[in-house]
Amino acid sequence: MVDKTTDDQRLVPTSELLSLYEQMISGVNLHDVLQQGAEVVARTLNAERATVYHVLKDTQELESVAVIGNVLRAIRTPICGSSLVGYCALSRTAFIVPDAYGDLSIIGTDLHFDKSWDKMNQFHTRDVMCVPAIFNDELLGVVQTLNSKSHPFGETCLVKLKIISRLISYALFHAKLYDELATLKCLKKQKAQFMRIMVHELKSPVAGSKMLLTGLLYTSKEDPKISSVLTKISKRMDDLLAMVEDILHLSRVQEGEPLGEIGILDLVPITRKECEPYVEQAKAKGLLLTVGLPEITLRTRFDFQGYKLVLSNLLSNAVKYTPEGSVDVRLFQEGDKAVLRVKDTGIGIPKQDIPKMFQEFFRASNVRGGSIKGTGVGLAGVKEIVTRFGGELELESKEGKGTEFTVRFPLNGSQ
Repeated sequence: MVDKTTDDQRLVPTSELLSLYEQMISGVNLHDVLQQGAEVVARTLNAERATVYHVLKDTQELESVAVIGNVLRAIRTPICGSSLVGYCALSRTAFIVPDAYGDLSIIGTDLHFDKSWDKMNQFHTRDVMCVPAIFNDELLGVVQTLNSKSHPFGETCLVKLKIISRLISYALFHAKLYDELATLKCLKKQKAQFMRIMVHELKSPVAGSKMLLTGLLYTSKEDPKISSVLTKISKRMDDLLAMVEDILHLSRVQEGEPLGEIGILDLVPITRKECEPYVEQAKAKGLLLTVGLPEITLRTRFDFQGYKLVLSNLLSNAVKYTPEGSVDVRLFQEGDKAVLRVKDTGIGIPKQDIPKMFQEFFRASNVRGGSIKGTGVGLAGVKEIVTRFGGELELESKEGKGTEFTVRFPLNGSQ
């Protein structure tokens, strides 16, 4: 739609804008400011629902932070071309939809309206407006309003929404700054960046030394003594490279970067494939590794490489710290969650160490200084990537008896 912004200031009552601005600069809780912004939108446009979304960069989603209307819980939706708010964020375009249930291809070829929210709330959406909230050329969120009344939104309504959205974008910008300062996210990211650079510098000479060592092993295979020493050195090099990879993964996760492509994953075939190498590793140690998978599909929105990281860390730890007995992997559905459970009969974790196991560089007291090497960073990365996508991670363990990790992922469409 064409934006006719002449006489903008008279379209929205000055008192409404001044009140919203005063709230922004007065130190009032930012959630309350955004909630008031949604109230101004609903009141000014005579709308039945108004929602302010903010951008979650690390998962490429929009999450509702203020809602006026009949929605009882938070909404999270991917930034993509298939949903109205997702398309608004992706295209950075403001638009009016006069009939949400009608043909939306005139706006975006892949657009469709999700009727599940209407069904859940016994509502019938007709008119929808979406405006991107942008500050300093950065997309910070989307403001959406809708109704089912006979009085439709028009061009003037869209202009009004754009005016209010400017102030909301300022509020979202300040919310972002406040969040980063309050939680020290900036410092955490800087530390992660430094760690990544440092480890990259370390990885190159180690990888180069490993290549030279492989050549020496080949030329010295006729001398058992030299070959034996070089084999031990090579094994320690492999351990060091594995540690370097662990730290690199953690630094990338802490910087808020996706590890791979984010999308809707069917966890069943991925789990089956990723478990295969560990079956052989367990067998070589005399362990029984069993894998139980459902016949149904279990779809969740997740980072593809991130899920592989979660599974490989839990499985490799289970095999590594189980001297005898078994490792059991189970994937199943529990309500609106996909559940991954990895259980072993290994050395377990001392009770006093369990609360610290997801801290970076922490290792349980019963493995420190032992022959089993590790960095203590794997579980920290697992925790961060699971939490990022709305999942839950639980740990139960008894020293000398074994350990059980349970990961719950929201099934696609349950958020």
